[in-house]
Amino acid sequence: MIIYATADLHDKEDREAKAVELASSSDVALVCGDITHFGPAEHATEFLNRMAERVKTLAVPGNCDPFDVLEAIDRSGAVNLHGKRVRFEGYDFYGFGGAIPGMIRTIFESSEDRMYEELSSIATENGIMVTHVPPKGHLDHTLHGFNIGSESVLRIVEEKRPVLNVFGHVHEGVGKEALGPTTLVNCSAGYSGHGCYIRMDKNDDVEVEFIP
Repeated sequence: MIIYATADLHDKEDREAKAVELASSSDVALVCGDITHFGPAEHATEFLNRMAERVKTLAVPGNCDPFDVLEAIDRSGAVNLHGKRVRFEGYDFYGFGGAIPGMIRTIFESSEDRMYEELSSIATENGIMVTHVPPKGHLDHTLHGFNIGSESVLRIVEEKRPVLNVFGHVHEGVGKEALGPTTLVNCSAGYSGHGCYIRMDKNDDVEVEFIP
């Protein structure tokens, strides 16, 4: 299975066009939030429709997306994965969007308790978890020296041991990392690059190619 993953497009037309082009070569596309830059929500619908016309697309909102982006995703051809689980190509995909509150107030934020409660109700072992925020302490280090990931996402990774956790949010944290059996992938296109391809074989071996 070939996954194309991206995040933090922030309503930039050039990033969106490149994402649609790259997604066309995958089996499924993951859009990990911050589709817009504080709205408008209808721009998310327009972008996701373009992508979903070419490939099955799963999406969660980011902290810079307004709350009505949830309805915008539902109106599009993409699957809204926020607080939900879907089965595709033998894997459970489940997700949660937004971020935890930080020093800078944004829009789509949730408490750690709520994030953990909702994720734990849908998470399965050996699944693929799609979040906007990284797990705390992993690929979440900002240029200002802070780790802004979520303890709740980290707990789910440690407890449910998904094959993958794919996320964005921290633009400068692009990369991959292993945490036990889980491959962590920060696919942000917000700082540089255009997301990544994730290739998985029948043995759950994972290969990640970041796209410059």
